[in-house]
Amino acid sequence: MGNNALWIILQKLRAPLIVIIVTYSIAILGMVLIPGIDDDGKVYNLTFFDAFYFVSYMASTIGFGESPYAFTYAQKLWVSFCIYLTVVGWFYGLGAVVTAITDKTLSYELMKNRFRRKVEKIQRKFVIVLGYSYVNIGIIQKLLENGMDVVLIDKDEEKINHFLLEDFAKQVPVMVGNALMTETLHDAGIMRENCYAVVSLFTKEEKNLRASILTKFLNSNVQVIARATIDDIRDSLIDTDITRVINPFEVFAKRLDISLSSPHILVLENWIYGNSHLTDKALFLPKGKYIICGYGRLGKLIQEKLEKHKLEYVFIDAKRVAKREMVKNEKFFKANPDNKDILLDVGIKDSVALIAGTSHDIDNLSIMITAKKLNPEIYLIARENTMQEMSLFKAADIDWLFMIERIMINKTSMFLSNPLREQFLILALKQNEIWAEMLVKQLRNQLGDNPELMTLTIDKEDAYAIEAELQNGVAVNIDVLLRSLSNWEEQHKAIPLLLMREEKSILLPHKSQLQIGDRILFASDYESQKEIEMIASNIYELHYVMYGKEKESELLISIFGKKK
Repeated sequence: MGNNALWIILQKLRAPLIVIIVTYSIAILGMVLIPGIDDDGKVYNLTFFDAFYFVSYMASTIGFGESPYAFTYAQKLWVSFCIYLTVVGWFYGLGAVVTAITDKTLSYELMKNRFRRKVEKIQRKFVIVLGYSYVNIGIIQKLLENGMDVVLIDKDEEKINHFLLEDFAKQVPVMVGNALMTETLHDAGIMRENCYAVVSLFTKEEKNLRASILTKFLNSNVQVIARATIDDIRDSLIDTDITRVINPFEVFAKRLDISLSSPHILVLENWIYGNSHLTDKALFLPKGKYIICGYGRLGKLIQEKLEKHKLEYVFIDAKRVAKREMVKNEKFFKANPDNKDILLDVGIKDSVALIAGTSHDIDNLSIMITAKKLNPEIYLIARENTMQEMSLFKAADIDWLFMIERIMINKTSMFLSNPLREQFLILALKQNEIWAEMLVKQLRNQLGDNPELMTLTIDKEDAYAIEAELQNGVAVNIDVLLRSLSNWEEQHKAIPLLLMREEKSILLPHKSQLQIGDRILFASDYESQKEIEMIASNIYELHYVMYGKEKESELLISIFGKKK
């Protein structure tokens, strides 16, 4: 129990304890001083021990025997007085105990102490998540699934109570507290060596900046994942040198850009994130006129990408389109985008796509319904701001749905728990459409429309057999892991996507020589995954795929000698 909790208990119970001690002392002293008569008619006085023993059970119950002899009337009179005296003392004491137990400050201190103990027991890398939200819950689930520990802080007690109803809540130390206070971050373990990152995705982005600055001063080795859509805050976050900034608007605008130039790269990205299969055709955007509903921070980024690809566009916004923009050209309309006449005026009949990108989900749904009635063939892209309305958007006939919260979940969780997938995407985005299309075809031909992903680290834990060979100076190439255990001259279906060696990354490393510490990302099916694991960890399976013959048992060799 911490000093604060103990101090609160002492403060709350000091007066009741004094009352109980005084009433007991008066009762005991009276019992000692008042003479009694024993069974032989002799006068006697109770000892302090006898008096203490009698008063102890007299004060806690009514209905007792007189000890050690029957009392005189003087003693009985004193006992009658003490019954009421001690009962009053006990009632007062019990009331004070109940008050102390229900005291919010004490409850908070006890909760904080339990939280500290749980954090101290964490041995693996862990992440501190600031605030309870749908996004953070999704991130916590993905981190736990990938073997990382998580700590959650939120100043709203009701939100914490709601989180405790989640199935995985028992795995996560939680605390009610202001996540933007130094003391709270200390309690959450930010100073510990195994604290890996802080996730700060508040919609009030000033809070994310404060969290990053606090982390910078408390432990500069800890990474911060922060949301920023405002330029000034984003620049300040980047200046901390420890913050990875996520702007969901920039993410979508970049994906729009990729889809218009290299759609197969976007197919790969969505597959890596688990959003869709390799057969997804919705990401191949049509070329022509675009109508964009909403001209906020997202709209401006979309405008840049459409102008880059020299596409015709029209913006409709009821509030944010400035008059000077309307005067400049006819690409901006300050009006309600859900209005049928407005959509007809801006040319929805001749448009190939409509982006419902307002900050209100119901408005976006309404816009799409109206647009689909006016032009059934139009390509619909919808922005979903919160996952609370997910069922409504799924029921709608939408070609491309981008969810702000899903973007935040995917980007954050992958960066923290799947660095190989993150690095593969970084390198893949630098490739051209031909490269991406060929890789998608290869993956589909060998592994189907939705291959699994697996990672392998060349160390004693994941690859005991290969690590032992490398320690002995034997060269082992990555293609050894691709050979079939049923016929070493053939290959199973897995495809190595990335090899990471310290700071070096190799894309599609088919002929690379392995080194201890290498991390490899494979696309595979279930059977291929099991074969890779067997080859990496079993010395006999590794020997077979390397040399094409079975490795003889050392035990049998020692007993029977080597085969001739």
